Amino acid sequence: MKMKPYNFFPAGNLSLRGVIGDALRKNISCRLETVNDSFMVAPFRSRTEDDGAWRCEFWGKVTRSMILAWRINPTDRLLEKIRRTVKELLSTQTPDGCISTYPANQQLSGWDIWGRKYVLLTLLRYYHLIEPDPAVLAACCRMTDHLISQIKGDKTDLRTYGRHDGLAACSILAGIVELYKATGEKRYLDFARAILESGCSLKENVFDAALKNIPPKEIGNAKAYELSSCFQGASAFSRVVGDERYKEAVCAYFRKVVDREIFVTGGGGGKDVSGEFWFDGVVNQVKENPGCGFGETCVTATFMHLCESVFALDETNQEPMEQMENSLYNALLGAMAPSGEHWTHANPTPLTGDGWKAAAPDQIYRCFKKPFDGHDCCRAQGPEGLAFGAAHAVLRLPDGIMVNFYEDFFLKDTTASGEAYTVEASGGYPAPGRTELVFRMKQPLKRKVVLRIPAWSEDCEFLLNGKIVPVHAGKYCVLERIWADGDLIQIDFHPTVKVVRPAGTDGVFALKYGPIVLAEPGNGGENPDPDKKWELCSSGRGKILNLKQGDFAVCDYASAGSEFSQDDPLRVFFKG
Repeated sequence: MKMKPYNFFPAGNLSLRGVIGDALRKNISCRLETVNDSFMVAPFRSRTEDDGAWRCEFWGKVTRSMILAWRINPTDRLLEKIRRTVKELLSTQTPDGCISTYPANQQLSGWDIWGRKYVLLTLLRYYHLIEPDPAVLAACCRMTDHLISQIKGDKTDLRTYGRHDGLAACSILAGIVELYKATGEKRYLDFARAILESGCSLKENVFDAALKNIPPKEIGNAKAYELSSCFQGASAFSRVVGDERYKEAVCAYFRKVVDREIFVTGGGGGKDVSGEFWFDGVVNQVKENPGCGFGETCVTATFMHLCESVFALDETNQEPMEQMENSLYNALLGAMAPSGEHWTHANPTPLTGDGWKAAAPDQIYRCFKKPFDGHDCCRAQGPEGLAFGAAHAVLRLPDGIMVNFYEDFFLKDTTASGEAYTVEASGGYPAPGRTELVFRMKQPLKRKVVLRIPAWSEDCEFLLNGKIVPVHAGKYCVLERIWADGDLIQIDFHPTVKVVRPAGTDGVFALKYGPIVLAEPGNGGENPDPDKKWELCSSGRGKILNLKQGDFAVCDYASAGSEFSQDDPLRVFFKG
């Protein structure tokens, strides 16, 4: 079994002090700490979800994001809420092991297994990141054993249950693999293998399709969220059993998704009004009348998870983290209201102008005319993407640290033998394009420090205690040495405004400054000159970044359209 060579730091040891950390704190205080958790548990107690809806997913999605957010930014209020709601949820488990919102005669249909998946993933995250409570792990085993007991005999094919030709039900795969890792019980590995070997879709074996380089929009029914979740599970299974075939399938799928589906903002999805399907998004993102919504926030968060699943297969490859950073700073941050309370479902459509950000409404009321406390799948999944991205900014290695995203931070860590040290990063990244890391310790320590050099930083300057260290764009710089108090790393990434012309398109372009997508707030209608220089501004609409070219002003995509009003449109693509 291949274990990940990296992990999260203990709660409170990593403090993010830039825009990501600020967004996380706002989302915790204005959404996660205030959500009515008992309301989300109630459907599990009544088991009356007989209308085919997905109330079953909200407890798991929201509580899972609470747990990871607490790990990065612990508060007593949030921890108390997490412990209370997990205890309350466990009290709904019946003697047969079942945890479900669906009545017995409708279980396995609709979104039932999908909802159980999020319960399983959340309880396992609680077990690993909050406390290793044997009762929680036992509940995971009992609920999974109950599911297995329901699909015996001629009902063993998970693809025949639920939505999207089996993709939704089969996406429980990652949770089953995690349960096997936590228990070592062979029956869970066997269950995971059966799901994988089924191919996860009634249409075809999605892993075979990926190995054949089939475009994502033609794999299964192309439901981006559910399909990508199945590949997450395949990655976890591959790491456990060392199966190269599934590793290759996951990497092939990731490559095709990046090349054909991911928008310049790091989001993706279209085809329907909510922006939920793969649809050759790289080409279609520039259409003025796309005929669909763009970029479901659930897809953004799930793509970030897919990035980590690929990274876990080869932690020397920085591209998945490059993609995650792009999604985090742009599509993900851009989907959150400045207060941290609301999130968009579909992102601005079109990206060529007049698109605006709208707070997701009560999804169950919108679809079934039955209110459900303002919940929406993206309002639940956005916080997960934010916490997940924040947690990967700096990772803990067995013998050191890995820095992926350079927002200002303060880190406390200890060696395996108990020696304490700190690392403080400052510089205000990403706007200035520079960062400094200062190391503090009482005595010299041997540590490995791994730092990601972004692919866009071709002219990166890297100094260690004033001496030049050769680095390469798109690679990790690995420093294994004896560190002393006051050691200083200085990095100047030299970001510039770059013109992005998506493959397969003509006559349009977007602009990026380092990892930040630039957008024009409002509805100006003019176009910048792609060949002229830009000037950084100290003021403007942007909370992260402001630039101008003559009288033409742009800001970071996350800040544009932040009023969440049709009167506050934005534009990402320009003509020229």
